Amino acid sequence: IRTRNGFFLFSAEVSATASGEHGLEMTLEKVVKAWEGLPLPVLNHRNQKDLWILADVTEVTTLIEDHMVTIQTMMGSRFITDIRDLVSVWDLKINTAADVLDEWVQVQRSWMYLENIFSAEDIQKQLPAEAAKFQTVDKMWKDVMKKTSQNPRVIAAVEVPEGENPAGKLAMFQRCNKLLEEVQKSLEDYLETKRSAFPRFYFLSNDELLEILAQTRDPQAVQPHLRKCFDAINRLKFGAEAKSVDILAMISPEKEEIALGRNLKARGNVEDWLMNVQRNMKDALHKLLKQKQRVTKQVLLKLLLKVLVK
Repeated sequence: IRTRNGFFLFSAEVSATASGEHGLEMTLEKVVKAWEGLPLPVLNHRNQKDLWILADVTEVTTLIEDHMVTIQTMMGSRFITDIRDLVSVWDLKINTAADVLDEWVQVQRSWMYLENIFSAEDIQKQLPAEAAKFQTVDKMWKDVMKKTSQNPRVIAAVEVPEGENPAGKLAMFQRCNKLLEEVQKSLEDYLETKRSAFPRFYFLSNDELLEILAQTRDPQAVQPHLRKCFDAINRLKFGAEAKSVDILAMISPEKEEIALGRNLKARGNVEDWLMNVQRNMKDALHKLLKQKQRVTKQVLLKLLLKVLVK
């Protein structure tokens, strides 16, 4: 159809379509180039050989969010027909990267917290099933992070090798998170049983209580936390030997010392012998008050006799 100016409307439409398609191709090319060399930042953990963790992934997550918007805009364009399949491929890649990275960061957060706990032999012995679950995740985590450190490109890190299940890496991290959630739930239940047995443990945070439980073979491990459990006990006085389990006295913040009787031992479960400390504390204070009461009565009686004599 010829216009008054001699141009063909058909030609204008073809030109607009070509321009639109070229614009989309250029946009997609920018997206692809941005991901080609983008590194997933990793760093060495605690200076241990071949032990790695993710560093700050803010740059990666920001790029993911920006490109998700870009891809969705492209998918809604009427000029996408010729490159729809390629755009769909990158839509899947970027969404997979977002899902995998989200699960990955969550695994790292839980793994780093639980690693400190299950590195203690005492905790491993008290929670053998949970320790086994953590070891399963620990092995997978170290293997994945070692491979990532060797090839830290984001796309390489989140993609699954050809021929394998495309959701394999995502499913692996989801399984790790499920196991770690189960471990944390069991750990919280375990701490609750300890607090039920010795209610003064409710004054301590989970980390403080775990610090004690991770060192059950060392009675002295309770010393930094006694002030929170007992208002007026700053420390317990143990026997003279370095590893003595004999508890001799309680010492107040003002350095006052009160004997706790004989045969009080820091043996067995920490909550049990602390209950014995509490019981002996009450008995010792009760006896001391009765003694003071008798002395006070004698003093008052002497004063009264003096008054009467006069």
